[in-house]
Amino acid sequence: MAMRVWLMKRNCSFSPKQVGYFYASIVAFSLMVAGYFWLFGVWMILIFTCIEITALTIALYIYSRHALDYEKITIDGKRLQIEKSWGGKVDTLEFNTAWARIDRTEKHLYRLLLKHADIEMPIGIFVNQDDLPRFEKELKAYLG
Repeated sequence: MAMRVWLMKRNCSFSPKQVGYFYASIVAFSLMVAGYFWLFGVWMILIFTCIEITALTIALYIYSRHALDYEKITIDGKRLQIEKSWGGKVDTLEFNTAWARIDRTEKHLYRLLLKHADIEMPIGIFVNQDDLPRFEKELKAYLG
């Protein structure tokens, strides 16, 4: 059989570069407003502006770490390779397609599990729920 690759990514509204521009504009605007009030002697606004910017920094940092998450499934002959990137950490596992099978999880019927010997791994995390049956059917065609 020919090589088959499925690359599934998170559906993100902003790229990390766009998040950077957004962050810079919000920080600049907040500091302008705080500076205006500081000029008129309302110095406590700076404290709240710093709290706001800190909270925004933490939230956007977490968002940016997971914006590039992906799952890549490659089948080349009898070799099944699963590569997952989660928060910048990349894990790669390899299996034999003859011994691997796909099941649905008991708790969530819209999630898939790849089972190989005593290993169970959730897959298809970034697949839309409506596209999951088609993905499952395509993948099962390559497994033993």
